[in-house]
Amino acid sequence: MRTCVELKYVHHWIDHLGRNRYRFRRRGFPGIELPVDGDPNSPEFLAVYFAALRGEKTNAALAAVAARGGSGTVATAVEEFLASTTFNSAADGTKDQRRPILKRLLKPGIGNLPLAKMDAAYLQRWLEQAPTPGAKNNRLSALKSFFKWAHEVVHLIETNPVEGIKVTATSTPGHHTWTDEEIAQFRARHPTGTRARLALELMIHLAIRRGDGISLGPQHVKNGWVIYTQEKNKRRKPTLVQTPVPEAVRAAIAACPAPETSLTFLVNEWGRPYSKRSFNTAFREWCDEAGLPATCRPQIAQGGLQADGRERLQRARDHGGQRPSHAERGRALHRGV
Repeated sequence: MRTCVELKYVHHWIDHLGRNRYRFRRRGFPGIELPVDGDPNSPEFLAVYFAALRGEKTNAALAAVAARGGSGTVATAVEEFLASTTFNSAADGTKDQRRPILKRLLKPGIGNLPLAKMDAAYLQRWLEQAPTPGAKNNRLSALKSFFKWAHEVVHLIETNPVEGIKVTATSTPGHHTWTDEEIAQFRARHPTGTRARLALELMIHLAIRRGDGISLGPQHVKNGWVIYTQEKNKRRKPTLVQTPVPEAVRAAIAACPAPETSLTFLVNEWGRPYSKRSFNTAFREWCDEAGLPATCRPQIAQGGLQADGRERLQRARDHGGQRPSHAERGRALHRGV
């Protein structure tokens, strides 16, 4: 339901995401978005409002408040960070992981606090409320990127409160290694010509991650070699991969052709490329149809099948009879197929 707050010319409503939205609307003046989920009584909100009332730029008003009062509020800083080039230049997966974590700081109880008042003790208590060590590390990674930006880039704070907080080391049993019997069981259920079989052969012979597997297409094959840039660290430190196409992969592609206009070998039932999430779902279903144990499924979801490193290295040598490159040796020994 749309309502109005007490400030003149300010219209308030709750959007489809449940956020409190405010807009300055005055005849003869441009419409101006006021701070989302902002407190109309806060200095930041009032500064923007009176700047709009005078026809001035709201960014300058916010900067003046920050200069007078120190760092400004947590919510203002987080909103500015999420809109910054520092945040938006990160990989899509990194942004998708960190955005919801940082948006938790927009809640009125936290967001209205001065940014400079968020010390290491408070943040450490918040980190300890995470349900798992992995979730705690994800929270810490998001906070580190935010406070590094606030401290070193825009100079909102004098010290970085999370600089001394360390990532919690966790020990895990590692990924399950697919056995020869499990691979044969999957192949028996999904014969050549099915999307499941094509996905398996692409991953197991080319040693590719999930994101690379669903994006490979005819444009990446030249003179019998697959040439592509790995998705992981593509923006920060791109890695070019060149590997010969095994005969098993050629046969799987030929038996399950994609539409002529498709830029990927793997397509769904509608002839469109898979997203990472939809591919995860599809592969879990294929594993269930093959009767594989549940321990096999998460590794597919993370983008690879595990196998013995020496076997993968030997397989890389067998293809084309050439000595594998340093990158190929690393993929063979340290990554899942």
